[in-house]
Amino acid sequence: MVTLDAGEMAVASMIAAMRNGVARGSQVSNAKIGPQSDYQTDIDGIVAELAFCKWQNVFPELTISPRSGGADCMVAGKSVDVKATRRTNGRLLATLKKAVEDADIYVLAIVADNTVTFPGWVFAKELLNPENIIDLGHGSGYALEQSQLRPFKSLEQHHANA
Repeated sequence: MVTLDAGEMAVASMIAAMRNGVARGSQVSNAKIGPQSDYQTDIDGIVAELAFCKWQNVFPELTISPRSGGADCMVAGKSVDVKATRRTNGRLLATLKKAVEDADIYVLAIVADNTVTFPGWVFAKELLNPENIIDLGHGSGYALEQSQLRPFKSLEQHHANA
């Protein structure tokens, strides 16, 4: 579990607002899978990314320019895409637009205000598999249950062997 302080939350809010404005102004559609607002999706995503980077002691991708997809950071030479949800039993989700080349690893982050927990991770090829396509009522996408994710001790072991 990682808790962001007031300053880190202010940075997350500022980046989310700037990215939201730039993306919507550039006609980049929000790839959210759920009923939440675009801004809430953006802020939860930034909070999750910053918390993960703080935990892993790596620098986050802080670009403001229009972007669609891609990795949020690099850990031990692997590109990482952090996926956020506010549901404690939430799934690791990705849109059908994602490609295996977009990131090496996908991480599930559960956001509760300024606190984020990380139930697990998978390699891109494990998530972006046709067997994992489901429709949760907002269009089809890839999804894995938390029980299908690798625990973080295995990520640490993977890095040690890299």
